[in-house]
Amino acid sequence: MYVLILLSTNILCYRIATRSVRDIDTNTRRQFLYNIPLPTTQSNTDAQPPPFISPPIELPTKIKARIPSPTGNKIAILVEENTPTISGDKSTESKRFVFEIWTNNGHSLANRIVLPTEKHGAVCTDFAWFGGISWSPDESALVYTAEVNKPKSLSYFATPTKEKSSPITGGQYTLGVGKSEDWGEKYGTTALLVLFCLNVDTGKIGKVDNVPRSADDSTTLKGYVLGQPIFSPCGTSVVYTGWDAGEGNEMPRRLGAIYCFQRPCKIYVSSVSELLGTLSTSNDKEITSKGDASYTCLTPNDRLARSPRFSKPNGGTSKLAYLCNTKGFDTHGGCMALHLSDWDMDKGILVDGSQKVVVDVVQLPGEREIDLVEVSDIKFPGLFLHQLRHDCFSPDGKYIVTTTEWGSVNKIVAISLDDGSISPINFDLLKREDGIDSKAQQFLGFTDDGGAIVSQSESNRPTVLGYLPPTFIEDTSNAVSSQVLADLPPISSTSFSSLKTSCNSVDGFSYQIMTTQPEHGDVKVPVGMILLLPDDVGDDEKLPLIVVPHGGPHTCMSTSYFPTYGFLCKQGRYAVLHVNFRGSTGFGQSALESLAGTAGSLDVKDVVAAVRVVVDKGIADPNRVGICGGSHGECSL
Repeated sequence: MYVLILLSTNILCYRIATRSVRDIDTNTRRQFLYNIPLPTTQSNTDAQPPPFISPPIELPTKIKARIPSPTGNKIAILVEENTPTISGDKSTESKRFVFEIWTNNGHSLANRIVLPTEKHGAVCTDFAWFGGISWSPDESALVYTAEVNKPKSLSYFATPTKEKSSPITGGQYTLGVGKSEDWGEKYGTTALLVLFCLNVDTGKIGKVDNVPRSADDSTTLKGYVLGQPIFSPCGTSVVYTGWDAGEGNEMPRRLGAIYCFQRPCKIYVSSVSELLGTLSTSNDKEITSKGDASYTCLTPNDRLARSPRFSKPNGGTSKLAYLCNTKGFDTHGGCMALHLSDWDMDKGILVDGSQKVVVDVVQLPGEREIDLVEVSDIKFPGLFLHQLRHDCFSPDGKYIVTTTEWGSVNKIVAISLDDGSISPINFDLLKREDGIDSKAQQFLGFTDDGGAIVSQSESNRPTVLGYLPPTFIEDTSNAVSSQVLADLPPISSTSFSSLKTSCNSVDGFSYQIMTTQPEHGDVKVPVGMILLLPDDVGDDEKLPLIVVPHGGPHTCMSTSYFPTYGFLCKQGRYAVLHVNFRGSTGFGQSALESLAGTAGSLDVKDVVAAVRVVVDKGIADPNRVGICGGSHGECSL
């Protein structure tokens, strides 16, 4: 994952990227900070990337987030600290969160704000789902989401206290008091999240009270989990996603959230004008939001709605885009629609009647007559993504650029906000002559000149960062010119072997995308396959085959780089076959839902059909076929 911050000098423009790598010896991850120079608009895309201005800098583990302001002049750094606490002869450590506010393009520390533990618990930094930290348009305030503190409890055998708020006696082991109902695997410490605003100058912090919430503050059961907050372009409101955590009768229990994107959620807006006003004063005036209007649900008719994003203001209005599925789905993942509404900058509300469905849910690839383009022989299957990038709107406001699963490929697309047409962005950063549709590519953001920062990887090639010129949306009919920004050498180290830093490519095996259309099954959609083959295979040689059905089951295996399978192919000389059976994302909603009620039958038959294709081509030895997998892939064994 790359987090990019735009910085400028008199000569060049730079992106600061954080890179996460594995430390194999300690089984941990390390974070490194890179200053990556951007090319000028006059530079040749075939030229070598500009040289780095400094070596990578390792980030300490206590830094949990780095959030640039809209102009890049300020950076908010969230730090988790361990502070000593002395009680009598005993010394213990307690955790606290601190926001450091850096100005002058991140060179000057302007403020250091300790977040009070009596107001909330840990700040949520899971930016892939619940979490979010956002700057106000004038860069004076932040909005963030944090864990609700548990109600105070007291053992039956403890001495009663004289606190104003009486602890709940015997509640330390009671669900909803001392024990919280969390959101399962990966979210074992996430129970209930609320929103807070912070003024970066005064350091004052206030809770956003005018939000959907539980009527009972004495328990962490029920209520709503509030996340993905952003300021409206007018700076007077906060727009956010609220997940039903038991209060709205959509989901009485908090079932797992990891890989489960069907949990009921809606988008809300809350006015914060008075709250921000009281936070901006340096006196001891009470922090209050009593004068702010009540919250409004912006998506009352949608069972699933998330990832709100605003365009830059234009003529007194802005556009609010978000992902939604009106009916929702019961599968773990699903196809999302893209909706758009106008935002009145003066009134700070949506313009009545302005809601528009830009891209609707797609049941089967090719059902939209407007989409004629194919990627790896598959027509547009619908939008399969979890979030939009924060700067997803094109500079002219006519397009949204995002990454979606398209069959077995992660593809960057430009979505016309006028007619909803989908245009794949075709390019190859490495300028090779093999299939341009097979690369796994990600859109990371726009540059000041309207160009794009992208990444690209393949089954046999680690990630490369690149740049697309400002005309990349207009060049959708041809291969877009591109330039490599950073072909970073491997730094996942181990003491058991040395690193080869001269080349980042992985020689020794290749890959190909294949499809087959089995006769069984009610929904006739191709089954996707990705086949990895070692080099120098003899004409009559039949390889041992390892079949890998993915987990989920409603996910998709793409052509991204996975070193584990590359090792099996290159070092073990196995053919490796990834199978995207029906029920995978990226092949239309109907194909995905066809697995419901047929798991253990349809998916297994699809895997067998895929193996037969490889065997019939004479690639694999039918007497040496093995299978491996995890989660649902393990169940397929």
